Amino acid sequence: MSLWRKRDEPVLRHLAGSPPEHGMLWTHRTSEAPHADVPHLTEAEFFRSVLTLGDAGYLGWSKAKGESGGSWYFPHFQVTGAGKQQLGLWPHFEALGSPTALAALLERMADEAATEEERSNLRRAGEAVKRTAPELVRSAFVGVASGIARSFVGL
Repeated sequence: MSLWRKRDEPVLRHLAGSPPEHGMLWTHRTSEAPHADVPHLTEAEFFRSVLTLGDAGYLGWSKAKGESGGSWYFPHFQVTGAGKQQLGLWPHFEALGSPTALAALLERMADEAATEEERSNLRRAGEAVKRTAPELVRSAFVGVASGIARSFVGL
């Protein structure tokens, strides 16, 4: 089993599903005691995973600080958009930037639309997107979707 599957993915899933209270993550650099929320890992393994996931851009925090005895805290801690994408919890906006992919999404949305007018509008939009240059669609979609995502998380 890979280190990702054994250690890092479970830690990332746990942190995405149960963010630390008040954005402050506490862990221990050297403890061999089982981590309370990911018991198949020790506190030291959890700590190393947090650093690894941070280096990969999946976790973010302001300046981490160690204390005597091996305790560490990570203020303003969060799972980043890249971390959420890695777990399938956040869309990969670039993947929807092709006219074909975006048109398929609009078609699926049309199938679920509440009214015939919405269905018709979404299908027309999908047909228009199919005729548009990929670079234009990608640029417009990534810009709009990223802006929506940033406003959703308060950035």
